[in-house]
Amino acid sequence: MKNKTVQLGLRENAGLFSVLVLMSAFVGSMVGFERSLLPELTKDWGLTEMEASLFMVAVFGLSKAIANLYTGKLIAESGRKRALIIGWILALQVPLILSNASGGVGILLANVALGLSQGVTWSTTVIMKIDIVGSAKRGTAMGLNESAGYLAVGIISALAAAYVDRTGNIQNVLYGAEAVVIGALLIAVFYLPETKPWVELEAKEHPPVTPSEEKGIFHRTTWGDPELRRITWAGIVNNANDGVLWAVLPSTLLAAGVPLAKVGLLIGTHAAVWGLGQLITGPLSNSGRTSTLIVWGMATQAVSLISIPFFPEQFLPYALLGAGTALVYPTFLVGISNHSHPSWRPRALSAYRFWRDMGYVIGAFLGYLAVRTNSDPWQSFTIIGVLTAVAGLPFINNFLNRKEHV
Repeated sequence: MKNKTVQLGLRENAGLFSVLVLMSAFVGSMVGFERSLLPELTKDWGLTEMEASLFMVAVFGLSKAIANLYTGKLIAESGRKRALIIGWILALQVPLILSNASGGVGILLANVALGLSQGVTWSTTVIMKIDIVGSAKRGTAMGLNESAGYLAVGIISALAAAYVDRTGNIQNVLYGAEAVVIGALLIAVFYLPETKPWVELEAKEHPPVTPSEEKGIFHRTTWGDPELRRITWAGIVNNANDGVLWAVLPSTLLAAGVPLAKVGLLIGTHAAVWGLGQLITGPLSNSGRTSTLIVWGMATQAVSLISIPFFPEQFLPYALLGAGTALVYPTFLVGISNHSHPSWRPRALSAYRFWRDMGYVIGAFLGYLAVRTNSDPWQSFTIIGVLTAVAGLPFINNFLNRKEHV
């Protein structure tokens, strides 16, 4: 794709933005395939379903977190377009490995490849959208981005689980995943442009940065800057509760006799509400009221997580969890983006996404503790629910005083 004129804005780049949204849906669909197939792929490991799920989610989260961390460096050295192509080449290995896997090692390698590809592709598509839309509609852009991705997670998870439950045929699902990757790779190679020219245009609207300001971005995002820090750590807890849901819920429900198809629907409900909700919450974050959205979002998640053990087969807690996540997910990205200079924004987003996806590892660890101590697995939902409520507390002051800094 060739652009004669580089302009910032959502409307000005509607065609390119739409393709990037489609790319996000492709990225999310790969997670949907993984979530639906996880119980079937690991059933012969000699581990309990819970232990296998916890291990797989932890490995995925760690792989994705590491890929997120280095995506900023990859983009700086090779550009957005090349980074995206590399990400999809990694994703291509997932269905190929699983189609030929004869044991746990192959499944584990595929899971690592999925995590690495997710980190590179999702981070890069997020950064490319932020590049082209400018600051005015950044929230809308992130809402559409995350909505497409997580709607795809929910829809594909439910459909693939229902198909495998009815036919027992995993191979056809893998063919579908392979087709998605090939389509995305062709679009990345032959259609998408390098978006650095948009970044250079936006950078002219900001004061120039000194060489010293370009250093220590990881530390600044993790701890040094209070605004970036509180968003980063809330992001960790947010993904930790998703990790608990992903790792603990399927095996616990299946052990209680709930059919795989309904398990897929419950998980899909969470992801679908999460996805659809961001069509509303993304534009809301354009106003700059990030603390308000984060406080309500973390509180809603906390209530829903604590209620899941009491109503595990009801759809309402999962819908509420999806709604709470929708309130915070695009808002976190907007907050990080608004508080970082265009020249070092990719590295700030990469650092944030590294820590955020380490939340999957934390969520899996909480589930592991429940297993090893012979505790009720549902207790992990209560624990992470309380932690989610605590993670929202640093935003209370701005919320009560109607002050916003990001």
